[in-house]
Amino acid sequence: MAIDFEKEGLLEGLDGPAREARLKLLEGLASDGFDLDELKRAAGEGRLAFVAVERVLAGGDDCYTPGEIAERSGLEQDFLEHLWRALGMAVRDPSETAFTQADLEAAERVRALREAGLSEEAIVEIGRVMSRGMFAVASAIRRVFAETYLRAGDDEQSLALRYAEASRELTPLLGPVLEHILGVQQRSLIRQAAVDSAALASGRLPQGQETSFCFADLVGFTKLGENVDSAALGGVAERLEEIAVEVADPPVRLIKTIGDAAMLESADTEALLDAALTLVSRAEEEGEDFPQIRAGVARGEALERSGDWFGRPVNLASRITDIARPGTVLADAPTKEAAGDDAYRYSFAGKRRIKGLHGEVELHRVRRDEPGDET
Repeated sequence: MAIDFEKEGLLEGLDGPAREARLKLLEGLASDGFDLDELKRAAGEGRLAFVAVERVLAGGDDCYTPGEIAERSGLEQDFLEHLWRALGMAVRDPSETAFTQADLEAAERVRALREAGLSEEAIVEIGRVMSRGMFAVASAIRRVFAETYLRAGDDEQSLALRYAEASRELTPLLGPVLEHILGVQQRSLIRQAAVDSAALASGRLPQGQETSFCFADLVGFTKLGENVDSAALGGVAERLEEIAVEVADPPVRLIKTIGDAAMLESADTEALLDAALTLVSRAEEEGEDFPQIRAGVARGEALERSGDWFGRPVNLASRITDIARPGTVLADAPTKEAAGDDAYRYSFAGKRRIKGLHGEVELHRVRRDEPGDET
């Protein structure tokens, strides 16, 4: 039975070509199996042009309940629900048919991971971290996708058809690309991995390791936000991330960027200092419209979990950044000792009490030991 879209309120407020385009789009979606409630939700949320894309990304029509996914995959439903929450997926009503064949195949791969020896806790941790990282990837893809395929004068139907066609062509290409990038990152980490004799004897990796951290932030970024629009401010933050990526050559890693700040890590303190100094100088090269960068570096034992780091040197590096002068790199004494004097010159910057940390911290300003510098 045909749906009376006007009676259902789905054409309300539309006239002329816009109404005709909405009607054609609704008729096409209904013939493709989208039910009335789904169409109403999509219209109310302004995403009618995207519902066909959602189906492409979901990997087909919904055809399984949570219990059926558990039964067919051989996994406990409680574990699956825990994993789905970690992935940012809504946990559906047990009787709701809300999962696709792609969801079932993903659950079967999870079972294979468990059979290969990974614990449920490890699988959930990996899922949580991947979800966090993939959200950023998906957000970037959405913006680029929309900018690429949106045309001036589009109506809902033409936009929906273009988005759906592009999704069918591009989605199969993205999976192998993401898999390749994951492999690149895994190889980079493996090259830096070490398992010492104590770990071999105990069968457990050490809880902490000695490494160095750098925080770098844009000076006056908050004030800048009062004088420029959000697009320009976002452009400055994006440029900071681009520069940070460029200077973070292995063994230096870019751990994260948070708005106006970047966090770098390396067990090679000399390499980290070089990256910090390059970051500061690159900001200077951007010109007077780009804020200066200041950086703080600290070394000590820290714990790595899920791609992030925790511990005293992490907190200390962040605090040191807060007191560094614009256009400078400020480091603690363990950093100076680990990096040595061959490539750098230091000037004593005093001892400071750092908020939240015990005792005084000896600080040194760092610069490269350029030829011709006076002793």
